[in-house]
Amino acid sequence: MTQLFGAIVRGLRARALLSAGSVLLTALAIGSAVLGPVFSEAVTNSYVVTRLQETPPGLTGLSRVFTPDSGVPLEQAESDAVAASRELSPGPWREPVPIAQSERFSALRGVVTFWSRAGACETLEIQGRCPEAPGEVLMLAADVEKTGAEIGEPLPLAIFEPSGVAALGLPRPALDEVVVVGSYVTPVAADEWLIPGRLTSTNEQTSIQGGYQPYAPAPLLTTDDTVVAAGAWTVRVDTHLDVPADLTPAQLDQAARAASAVPRDATVDVPGGTLRADDTNSLADVVAEVRFQQSTARSSIAPAVLSLVLVALALLMRLLNAASELRVPELALASLRGVTARRLWGLGLSEPVVLLLLATPLGVAFGVGLSVVLVRSWLVPGLPLPLPAASWAAAALVLLAAGAVACVAVGLVVRESLASQLAGVRRPVAARRWSVVAQLGLVALAVATLASKLSSGGRDEPDATDLVLPVLLAVVAGLAATRLTAVLATWWTGRSRGRSLSGFVSSRAISRRQEGTLVILPITAAIAVAVFGAGVYDSAATWRTSVAATASPAHTTWSTTLTLAEAIELTRRVDPDGEWVMAAASAANPAANFSIVDSSRLEQVALWPPTWSPGLEVGDVVDVIAPAGEVPTIEGRRLSLTIDNRAGMDRGLAVEVRFGSRHGRPLKAYLGPFPEGRSTRSVAVPFCRSGCPLEGMTLGGGAGTTTAMSGSLRVLEVSVDGQRAPAAIEGAGWTPTPDPSVQSSILEMEESDGVLEMTVDTGDSVGMARITAGGLTRNRPALAGPRVQDRAIDKLDEGYGLIPVDRVAEIEGMPFTGPTGLLVDYSSFLTDRPVYNNLMTVRVLAREGTPPAITDALSEAGLSVGTTLARERHVLDQSAYALALRLYGVVAALVLLMALAGLFVSAAVQLPARRRDAAALRVVGVPRSSVMVAVVRELAVVLGSAALAGILAGSLAQWVVLRTITLGYADDPTTPALVAAISPLRLAVLALLAAAVLGAVALVSASLTVRGARGATLRESAR
Repeated sequence: MTQLFGAIVRGLRARALLSAGSVLLTALAIGSAVLGPVFSEAVTNSYVVTRLQETPPGLTGLSRVFTPDSGVPLEQAESDAVAASRELSPGPWREPVPIAQSERFSALRGVVTFWSRAGACETLEIQGRCPEAPGEVLMLAADVEKTGAEIGEPLPLAIFEPSGVAALGLPRPALDEVVVVGSYVTPVAADEWLIPGRLTSTNEQTSIQGGYQPYAPAPLLTTDDTVVAAGAWTVRVDTHLDVPADLTPAQLDQAARAASAVPRDATVDVPGGTLRADDTNSLADVVAEVRFQQSTARSSIAPAVLSLVLVALALLMRLLNAASELRVPELALASLRGVTARRLWGLGLSEPVVLLLLATPLGVAFGVGLSVVLVRSWLVPGLPLPLPAASWAAAALVLLAAGAVACVAVGLVVRESLASQLAGVRRPVAARRWSVVAQLGLVALAVATLASKLSSGGRDEPDATDLVLPVLLAVVAGLAATRLTAVLATWWTGRSRGRSLSGFVSSRAISRRQEGTLVILPITAAIAVAVFGAGVYDSAATWRTSVAATASPAHTTWSTTLTLAEAIELTRRVDPDGEWVMAAASAANPAANFSIVDSSRLEQVALWPPTWSPGLEVGDVVDVIAPAGEVPTIEGRRLSLTIDNRAGMDRGLAVEVRFGSRHGRPLKAYLGPFPEGRSTRSVAVPFCRSGCPLEGMTLGGGAGTTTAMSGSLRVLEVSVDGQRAPAAIEGAGWTPTPDPSVQSSILEMEESDGVLEMTVDTGDSVGMARITAGGLTRNRPALAGPRVQDRAIDKLDEGYGLIPVDRVAEIEGMPFTGPTGLLVDYSSFLTDRPVYNNLMTVRVLAREGTPPAITDALSEAGLSVGTTLARERHVLDQSAYALALRLYGVVAALVLLMALAGLFVSAAVQLPARRRDAAALRVVGVPRSSVMVAVVRELAVVLGSAALAGILAGSLAQWVVLRTITLGYADDPTTPALVAAISPLRLAVLALLAAAVLGAVALVSASLTVRGARGATLRESAR
């Protein structure tokens, strides 16, 4: 035993480089096995935390309304409400917050509520002071402006009641007036208020179906006494979900059960009253998503780790083979001495077993250490490191696999005949039957998997076959490159006789030295996995940016209850230069949603990923959808028109001027009559004192009606408050109103030198000269997503508050609606047509670095931050898909490092044999330069074929996989498609990098080979 131990130590020292490489690769394989289950469970736990932290608290928290028993005072009711909610909410919840709220009252020309909350002023940004006495209130800053309230002055409540509000049958408050002592703005974050959107106002609107929404100012924040004095009241209890870093899926299940303890459609009897749910809690959906992410983490991370383990074992096989081949003389001598086969196997396996024993603790330490680094770097701070039993089971399996690799490597030498062992240099021989069967099986499996992926329709979540495919293709490519390189080298050897000496020598070395071509397989596998990992990681990162930009098309997306016209007016008022904010909206429509943008600000403010419109810059997109003219804006109190009437009208000409709509009501003004010849008429337009769009005019009978006319009409001048407004005509793009239902009398129309000239003729009938600004056409120009079908566009002509469009081109994505949308300019939706605001969801987009003055103005107008690009991207980056692909980036780096380490070790091991060959050539008179060129050619062919095969296999795997998976949990139809494109630039960079590294290895190895090739080398070998 002592002699065996000494022999093992001497052998490991003599082959120290191979021993170190083998220990390193085994440790990497074991560490990868430990890493996989640890990272999989940590990803799931991290996803639970980040998913809940990034979800708006209104979707995860509890909001319940407590109705006390008759005669219970408010203070007692709040205590009972908190106790009842806490009793029904076991799990990770924060302390409940009670809010006293009045019933809905008819006041201030709308619907008013009073709220009281302890410490409310400390959680809000207010101007003025906090209410202290009965009857004192805080109002939303935007409502102060709308209602004409003045800080410190009484505000009457029971004023005129619109018919729509009266139809609701709401009571009047018991208070005749309140004193507004301050104003507040809607909170930006939901840290203190569960749903900040409740602290904003809604405008009066009428829907296309005739429904009515009254004006509802934000809650009037006041004292408890005021709430009680106003009338009936209840207590709202808001509870935030507590999300610590160590939150587990089991705790999430408990919270989800608590969220469903109080139903939304029924009340629950509790001590002191009843409790009902009044929230938007969706924890059940989050739980279902977490379950899906758990399976995704397992199916995505396991193949990533598997690829690393397989490459490590392949390289380990190569190094153990090399070590066994160096021990051939030792094993041959033992055979000559009559050592039995069992002892010969024991002698052969002694060194590999010692290497595996040394590598095991190092591998476990590497796996745990890398897990700690990745969890601390990528996952939520403070997340505890799990150590599941699956990690130790996987490490044991890898250790057994490494032992099997060692047995195979030793068996390939032990089973050789004694004559072959004594031959010195191993020549290529016919493959064994089991080897051929295994290789053909791998080829068949790779072809079947590839055909399955190519024939699958649509995209789906990634499964094991998607992420194992690059390993299969890499192995097959490596086998093919090895066989093809040897065959071509043999052919070239016969062809090059009498030609280049260096070419003959290099090709003969490749065809006759088996050790040289064995390195192709592991190098090919490593490069293929690296190319695939880098390509998919980059494509997925680009895709996640596209998905995030669909939800938040700018740095910050503000939510608002304003109409689109009001939002556009607001952005133009707070940012007149159009550099920081813009209004946008989405309109839902089956099979063809609308993405409505202010195209004049799109390029400056919005984020437009290049994958949305391949081949089109954002400026090109703007040019396609922008209107032919700019709708003029007038600002003043009195409008004047100068018209030259030569239309032969009996009763004179009347003009209707349209200024869009405000608060759901159209704004119009009427001027006339205009007698024959040149005349000027004026009208008061007080609603335009702060500016309003001049969208259209009708020249005809009184009040915009039809009449008989024939001749010409010339609009000579538009003036506001006595000052000529040239932009009202020049560049405004006036056209006959593109509405087939209009009885138009216009035959010709043109704008020349600031004068609008029309030729009109109604013949024997009647008509009107109705014109619209903005250069609009009947079918508005639009860019369509790939999922918008032609029949959906055809149905737009049927009305329903939408607009007919002309599909100018197709793009892959757009704000809010993604591939299911039609991108149009806001003027196409708003200008000179009835607008149904209930169809649209309006946002305001703000670019990064927006000045505080502008963001403060948005908050004061009642807007709140809905989401941000960083928030949307962070949620996607923390999904199991993204984290699994991050691990693929680590795998790509590790396999490249392993490949380089294996290459250096292999080159060092082959160096003595190469020196002997080079010395033999030098002895017979071959020039040093020819020997140098021959060695460089040999290594360049071998390593170049491995690099080429790896790049091709990795690129093919990337292209196939990206065609069939989504690379993220985003099953919404608005999710942009993943572009299955392979970046030529990335491949060129990888090819150049591979050429540089492998070329350097070839040059260094050739230099060392030639430098040591002397006659003494042959004499040393002979001894």
